[in-house]
Amino acid sequence: CDVYERWPGLGGQAATLEIDGGVRLERYYHHLFTSDRHIADLYDELGMPDELEWRRSNVATFTDNRSWPFSSPLDILRFRPLSLRSRVRMGLAVLQLQRRHGEDYSPFEEETARDWIEREMGPEAYARVWGPLLRAKFGDRADDIAMPWLWSKFTLRRKVRGKEAREERLGYPRGSFETLFTALAERIAAAGGRVLIDRPAARLDHDGEGFTILPGAPGAFRAGHDPREYSALERVERYDAVIATVPSDVFVNLLAPALARRIGESYLERVRGTEYFTALCLLLELDRQFTPFYWTTIADPGLPFVGVIEQTNFVEPERYGGRRFLYVANYRTAGDPLLDLDPDALIERYARGLRRINPEFSPDWIKQRWLFREPAAQPIVTLGYRQRMPALDTGVPGLVLANTTQIYPEDRGTNYSVRLGDAAVDALLRATRVPQPVA
Repeated sequence: CDVYERWPGLGGQAATLEIDGGVRLERYYHHLFTSDRHIADLYDELGMPDELEWRRSNVATFTDNRSWPFSSPLDILRFRPLSLRSRVRMGLAVLQLQRRHGEDYSPFEEETARDWIEREMGPEAYARVWGPLLRAKFGDRADDIAMPWLWSKFTLRRKVRGKEAREERLGYPRGSFETLFTALAERIAAAGGRVLIDRPAARLDHDGEGFTILPGAPGAFRAGHDPREYSALERVERYDAVIATVPSDVFVNLLAPALARRIGESYLERVRGTEYFTALCLLLELDRQFTPFYWTTIADPGLPFVGVIEQTNFVEPERYGGRRFLYVANYRTAGDPLLDLDPDALIERYARGLRRINPEFSPDWIKQRWLFREPAAQPIVTLGYRQRMPALDTGVPGLVLANTTQIYPEDRGTNYSVRLGDAAVDALLRATRVPQPVA
C-alpha cells in the first residue's frame, strides 16, 4: 500500500517534534490506559513488546482556587468542594454504572450526560464538577453531549481493578510514539509500499477502471486543510482500493464530482453532519516544576483553558536531558478569537489562569514554547449520534472512510484509532476483490 501524509512527518494528531538531539515529544499530550489492548497488541505484532512502560499516575481537579487530588476513591471522598453526601453518591454512581451495564451503552443513547449525572450523582455534582468540565471542553454544546461519550470514560478507559484501583498506571513508549510510526513505515516499505510524507491527496476520483489520486505538491500543507487549495503534481496515481483517514470535511472536498455522485447524497449528508471542536495546545518548556501533578483538569469557569498536563511529572525530566515540559490544553469552536493568537499573545492571555494554579508562576519561567492547532480534533457526540454516523463502507466498492468521528462510543485516541484501522481493512476486504495477504 501507499500512504499519503499531508504533514512533513508521521502520526497525525499523535505526531512528535524533536526537542533536542533526537529526543522527541508529542505535539499533543498522549498516554495509554491498561485497557488499551489494541495498540499494545500492535506493539507486540511489530516486535516491540518492551517499548511500552507503565507508570504511576497522579491527577487532580482544579476548583475553589486549589488543585484537589483525584486519582483514587479516597481522593473523591476528600474532595471538599462537594458535600460528603454528593461525594459518596458520585462514587457509587460510577461503580454501579460499571457493574450493572458493563460494555452495553445502548440504554444511554437517548440521554444526555447532564441528565444522567443530575439523576444519578445529584445536581451538586453536575454544578460543581461535571458541568464545568463539560463546558470547558464543549462550550455551549456541553448540555447536548450524549451520555455514551461519558459512559466510555467511566467504563472503558478507566477499567481498573485490584491494586490499580488504588494506584492507576498509564502507559507511554520509551522513545515517544515516534518509534511506533517508524516501525510501521519500515514494515510498509518492506512489503513494497511507500510512505509519502509531505504529500497530501489533492483529489480522489474513479475512472471506471480504478481509483485515481492526484497528489499534492511538497509544501502543500502550508495552504491549510482544504485539498482544493493545494498545488498539485501533474501525474495521477492509480489504485485498486482506498482507505480515506482524513477528517470528514476534508473527505468531502477531496471527491471529484463524479465520485461524489456515485457515493450518493444520503451518505455524504452523514459525513457533512460531523461537528468538530478545534484543539489548541500550547507546549511550554519551563525551568522548574509547575505542579506536583501529571494531569490537572480545570473545573473552574474562570480559567481560559481546560487542563494542564505536566509531561515531566509522568516521565522523568532525565529522559529529556533534565528539561521540563508542560502542555496547556484547550478546545474551541471555529472562529474563536483565541485560535488567531500567536504563542506569545496566548501566553499573555493564559498567564492569570496559570497563576491561579501556581501563584508563583511567571512567564520568565518559560524557556521555549510551541503552539499547535487541530481543527478536526474533537467530534461532538450528541443524542442519536450512532444513527447519524457514516458507515465505514461508502457504498462504492473499494472506498472506505475511517476517521475519528466513527470511534463511538469511545472518545478518539491512539488505541481506538488502531482498532478503527483494523475495522477499516476488514470493511475494504469484504467489499472488494483485492487479493488478501498470505499469512
